Amino acid sequence: MTRLLSLLVLLAPLVSARHVVLVSIDGFAAYHLTNQELDLPNIRALIHEGVWATNSRAVFPTVTHPNHTTLLTGVQPRVHGVYSNGLTDRRTGESFHPTNKPRKEIVQAPTIFDLVKARDMGTAAFFWPETRDDPAIDFNIPEVFDANRKANLAAIDRKVIKELNKAGIPIELYFQWYQTFRQGAGDGLLAEAAGHALKTRKPGLTAIHILVTDQAQHDWGPHHYRSSAALTQADAAVGILRDAVEEAGLANETTFIIAADHGFHSIEHEVNIYPALSQSGILDKVDVGGYGWMMWVRPKEGFDEAADGPRVAAALKGLLKHENIVRVAGPDDMHDLGLPRWEESPLSLGHSVVLADADTYLVMDPESDSMERRPKKAAAHSHGYLPEHPRMRTALVLSGAGVKEGVVIGEVSNLDVAPTIARLLGFEMENVDGRVLTEALD
Repeated sequence: MTRLLSLLVLLAPLVSARHVVLVSIDGFAAYHLTNQELDLPNIRALIHEGVWATNSRAVFPTVTHPNHTTLLTGVQPRVHGVYSNGLTDRRTGESFHPTNKPRKEIVQAPTIFDLVKARDMGTAAFFWPETRDDPAIDFNIPEVFDANRKANLAAIDRKVIKELNKAGIPIELYFQWYQTFRQGAGDGLLAEAAGHALKTRKPGLTAIHILVTDQAQHDWGPHHYRSSAALTQADAAVGILRDAVEEAGLANETTFIIAADHGFHSIEHEVNIYPALSQSGILDKVDVGGYGWMMWVRPKEGFDEAADGPRVAAALKGLLKHENIVRVAGPDDMHDLGLPRWEESPLSLGHSVVLADADTYLVMDPESDSMERRPKKAAAHSHGYLPEHPRMRTALVLSGAGVKEGVVIGEVSNLDVAPTIARLLGFEMENVDGRVLTEALD
């Protein structure tokens, strides 16, 4: 009988934590954690008590919204449906930001919130992308933008605002301070709101998105002293959450996960690809445009794959002769990038894509016939490049209940976060592209 009971214990689902706090620090690169000059006392305390991954591989493109959705779903963008920070429906011509759509309309895969909610464990989210009108989140301040690309206070349930105000948390100030020099103070308020939820509701899963670090690095670059200060402000928000967990009496049953959506890099040069594409004669068949780190090729009306596809492929392949162009991905390569083929979704980003190295922006400049690499008029502090580039790799820290202590693990992936949260909370997440980080868990 004793041996049978022991076997049943081994076979039973392992419940290691009752609460997980997922903190996304926007633009928190893996290399930031190796910079010992950065003042990150709370995050370094979590590392000391838990597990630090050398880096986490983001999904492509290495931008905010595809990666935040991957953190919750454990699947590639072509599966969850959020392919970029901005999307256009070519059936209707509508261009929109995915986070402004109701979550059920834009996210096509189950999220970890769905699974936690189904188990009556309670959920809370704070400015997490793609959570508008999410029925799986009990206490929610969704990331939604107004017409001026500012955080939209009107998208929040008035009952949430009233409750936070009554608790002495003037959450409206977060929306006033959004993307201003007070963003760090706003993120502190957001952390106070999350702390309130932890103390009053004790949710099984709490997720919060800290933004001051993205704003600072875009404005001044990842190594500017103001960006260092922003990272310290983000660490202070983590400290608020740690204090709230202690005050709620949840310290022994809570796991913290510090994650990010992308790294950062400063780009001072650009390459004009217009001359080569113009000379190839394909611009009457395709439109070419993008964000600098990539140029998407999109068929025009009347494009014929059989006749025009080979011409486009040959022209793009010719670009690989340029030393600053590292990859040309055609229709058959989209799944390898984690994205849908052109014909698979009306929201697909393109038929093909030209990708630069991480020190170069790509431009389409019809006023110049030169393809020589040239200085940019002003440096761009950015991201979006291929995930394999070290500057795009993100930080990942796990600490607390169910996690080993004082351990460094190797490279992991943002795809691994959701299935690992599920395991920590005692269940499995099925049909995912990521894996459970068993090397980090007790």
